[in-house]
Amino acid sequence: MGRQSENVPPGEAAGIRSLAGTLIVLSLLLVPPAIPHLLALRIPGPPPRPVDAVFVLSGGEGRIPAGYRIWSSGMARELYILGAGRRISIEKILPGSSALSPESLSRIHVEGWSMNTLENAFSAESVLSRRGFTSATLVTSGYHVPRAYLAFRKVLPAGVALYVYPVNGEGEGIGGAWRWARRHFIEGWKYWGYRALLRWE
Repeated sequence: MGRQSENVPPGEAAGIRSLAGTLIVLSLLLVPPAIPHLLALRIPGPPPRPVDAVFVLSGGEGRIPAGYRIWSSGMARELYILGAGRRISIEKILPGSSALSPESLSRIHVEGWSMNTLENAFSAESVLSRRGFTSATLVTSGYHVPRAYLAFRKVLPAGVALYVYPVNGEGEGIGGAWRWARRHFIEGWKYWGYRALLRWE
């Protein structure tokens, strides 16, 4: 082995060391943010039976329409749209909702005070505690699932069954692929930040 190493030209040996160093740096940069998204594949999706509530985390494209479809199909009793902003009407969030019956409208709730994922989780916890709900489906963007599920699972009571409906819609082409990769990379690192933060909560 020693004799073979001595026969490697200096330039080639330097290139091998440089390549190895680059691969190590890339692994340290890319593997940690990929792990949360791989683990999220094991999070249960919406069950075949209705849940007590659907919680939609506003702020991402397609989330509210997806949550509304789940609720209107009879897969949840109540629909909660979290973090929609203050003084935002249901009609502005859900065009055409004025055609719903008063009974249906009474089961749609818009919350405007929560400003981030952790506050969304505390908002949902207050609803579950007040209403005595024991099951819920969380609707958010696919790239946001690991961090959102972590926060909700930490804040909600252990006895609450929590499911997730991921919404994916980065688009097509090179631009869509870039947005997909960028969002998953950033959210992967944010997940570890949340884990460190919630460890002390």
